[in-house]
Amino acid sequence: MEHAEPCKGCSQAHDCARVYERLGHAGGPSVAWKAVVAFVLPVVAFVAALATFDDLLEQAVTERYRTPCAFVMALAFAVGLTVATSFLLRRYGKKR
Repeated sequence: MEHAEPCKGCSQAHDCARVYERLGHAGGPSVAWKAVVAFVLPVVAFVAALATFDDLLEQAVTERYRTPCAFVMALAFAVGLTVATSFLLRRYGKKR
């Protein structure tokens, strides 16, 4: 393994390289679903809920208050869905 410029002349460069190489090959559980739940799900749920609630409130609420009401409802929906999904993944996820 070729050493980077800052490692030249260091007496422990070989040991550092070995440690980082071992860390790179370390195995562990996949965090893909946790990343999706944490980042993608809330955004997609919020956008979909905002469009849906805005459409549902079209006849019931005046135009001035429709978007703020839809925003609050969509935010509550997205947060609730994210919390519920996180809970389910923790409870029924793979046990290692």
